[in-house]
Amino acid sequence: MAGAAIVFLLIPRPVHAQPDLQLWTAFKFQWNKSHRMTLGVEAEPKVLVWAPAGEPQWATLDVTPSVDYKWGPWLDAVGELMVGRTRQTDHLNSSELTPRVGFRFHLLSNLRNQVSRERLPKRRLVLRNFLRLEYRNLYYSTDEPESHTLRLRNRLETLWPINRHKITDDGVTYLSADWEWFMPVDDPAERYASRQRTRTGVGYRRSAAWSFAALFVWNRSRNTVDEPFTTSDYAIDLAMKRVW
Repeated sequence: MAGAAIVFLLIPRPVHAQPDLQLWTAFKFQWNKSHRMTLGVEAEPKVLVWAPAGEPQWATLDVTPSVDYKWGPWLDAVGELMVGRTRQTDHLNSSELTPRVGFRFHLLSNLRNQVSRERLPKRRLVLRNFLRLEYRNLYYSTDEPESHTLRLRNRLETLWPINRHKITDDGVTYLSADWEWFMPVDDPAERYASRQRTRTGVGYRRSAAWSFAALFVWNRSRNTVDEPFTTSDYAIDLAMKRVW
């Protein structure tokens, strides 16, 4: 093992800018209005924890109302409207307004719970794909021009229960991992609009009403389609969800 580690350290690797470390939090609130419709709102504060010398400090808050409509055991239709505000530097703030539409495909189908309005997975492994199209509108506090970007996002998600039979059981601790690709439809001027994101970690579901998760996030980005993806930042993502 020590020899392998030494060999790995001696292998030449391309030099890139050192990635920063961020702290993300998410507070999710959902209302199951019926067996088919769920309304939600999510607040996401994010801050920069560490960055290379000379990089500006920043902080952001995103708030996203949403509506989910369930079409049978295999498909959900999703609509979202993200409103965000970011302090990028001491002299520059930005605002974002981003509507999204998408579909969540349950690759292993779900069952309808006849007692509550929650849908339950048929199998131990949960595998789903979340495809969204978003129209990003960025506005700046200076004379910097506005940015409008159409972007496709696709996220493949997996969940696996550790101490219970299914991830919807009360008291379950589960593993979570997903991979998402952000693909601009045009060639925007925005830095790092094209990116890949990997998240992995654990979650805990106390009951149908309360659940929590802690994830490690790895973002790889590029400025143009001709460039390779390089690591741009890491993040610790802490989430809480309350359901009625």
